Amino acid sequence: MDKLIKLNNQTSGRDKLFRLFQYSSKLIWGTLENKTTNKDLLKQLKELEYVLGTGRKLFRFGRGVDTLYAALSTLHLSDPTLRYTITFSKINMALYLITDHIIWLARAGLLDIDKAKWGKLSYKLWLFSIVMNLSRDFYELKQILRKSSCGSLKQEMQGKLTCKHNTILSKLNLYFNVLALHKDVVLDTIKNTCDVCLPLSQLGYLQISPKTVGLFGVISSMAGILPLLDSSYKLTP
Repeated sequence: MDKLIKLNNQTSGRDKLFRLFQYSSKLIWGTLENKTTNKDLLKQLKELEYVLGTGRKLFRFGRGVDTLYAALSTLHLSDPTLRYTITFSKINMALYLITDHIIWLARAGLLDIDKAKWGKLSYKLWLFSIVMNLSRDFYELKQILRKSSCGSLKQEMQGKLTCKHNTILSKLNLYFNVLALHKDVVLDTIKNTCDVCLPLSQLGYLQISPKTVGLFGVISSMAGILPLLDSSYKLTP
């Protein structure tokens, strides 16, 4: 309960909780859509999803500038792959958030814009950011597995594993245990794999049902909340 209260006290924590509820609403109405004749219930769930989405836009207001500034801190990273993937991810996320701010202002009646056009732009920027995140995740996984194959993780694992290269099963066991030591990378990969399906669906590149979109959203939301509750799941830098 203490961790839940701490999570709710954080702006990013509230945003992620709202995101979880938003996609849970989508998952529920997507599941019930072809199974119930209660149109009022479906309408209420869809309205709840919309309200939660709009609320999240308000919670994120101003974060576009913060994210753009945070991109400057990754320019000093010595690893060029991490430097480029993380920096470009943050830049695209910052631009996505800025377009998100504009869309929220339009919903509030303060701006007159082509919402469809701006919505499509925001999804493209979000997609580019996630692709960069996935590129970083796959690079990290490749480095981890390469090191394990060379036996360079023996000291790190403190004798918990024995490197056996004579069978496929032993290699799979080694990789599984190595990845268990890097749960931050694994969790981030799961999160981004689910996330990438969301803008792809909205842009029409991937045909999936609202129920599936809701499921992916719920999984990625839970994966985003976990590092806030347990710092060992947080991927850095």
